[in-house]
Amino acid sequence: MVQNDSIKLLSINGISPSIETIQSGDYPFTDYFYAVTTNTENENVNKFIEWILSEQGQYLVEKTGYFPLR
Repeated sequence: MVQNDSIKLLSINGISPSIETIQSGDYPFTDYFYAVTTNTENENVNKFIEWILSEQGQYLVEKTGYFPLR
């Protein structure tokens, strides 16, 4: 979203959507993303979750305009 010129980021009550205000919870419009799985035997499910939580995965989360967990 950060790199999309078609989307305008809005300040709410004087609080801009920055990394700090979103991570602290001060910016009022945020949401969580979940990885939901079923009771599966697929060995790649846990590998994917481990990767997305890894340094590389979190780097890519940030590079795409979202905020990493760490």
